[in-house]
Amino acid sequence: MATINTEIEWPADIAAQDTNYGNKIMLKTGSRRLLLALLIGGALLVQGCSDKDNAPPAAKEAAPDFRMTLFDGSDFQLSAQKGKVVVINFFASWCVSCGEETPFIEKTSKKYSPQTVVFLAVAVDDTEKKAIAFMKKSGLTIPAGLDKTGKIKDSYGLYGMPTTFFIDKNGKIGYFHAGVVTEELLKSEIDKLL
Repeated sequence: MATINTEIEWPADIAAQDTNYGNKIMLKTGSRRLLLALLIGGALLVQGCSDKDNAPPAAKEAAPDFRMTLFDGSDFQLSAQKGKVVVINFFASWCVSCGEETPFIEKTSKKYSPQTVVFLAVAVDDTEKKAIAFMKKSGLTIPAGLDKTGKIKDSYGLYGMPTTFFIDKNGKIGYFHAGVVTEELLKSEIDKLL
């Protein structure tokens, strides 16, 4: 293994314990990589730890029902949409990836009749003002509202943005996608549920 030319100066009390190398220790490349891998692995492990069970509901499970006031002042109740496919896109104005998918969502929403497929955007961890500005800037015109309390986000087990749920005509989750959706993915998943 090759050694790195960088030397680490240890405090005198630690160096005194290491009589073979004096107060300078050479780190080997493999040791640095192992240390970096352990630090990254530990950070990921800690990030994934939670005292709440926030796993997203599984496919074919009943979608958690919710009611919310939309930005246009109207009300939306998921359970009132039975008989229709519902596409719920969770987003945030600060989410860069969310802006990447909005053209696909907008274009796809225009291809389906509102009597058969309902699109809904739910802003989470955001403010109403910023969410509305994001939608206006990105050209997203589907019905939308703000999850003010975080209860909707929690009931769907969200752990990142964007996330899109595809709800079948019976109110069950047909599929969910964490990450940016494409036009092809949207059409494919919607068509499976029609």
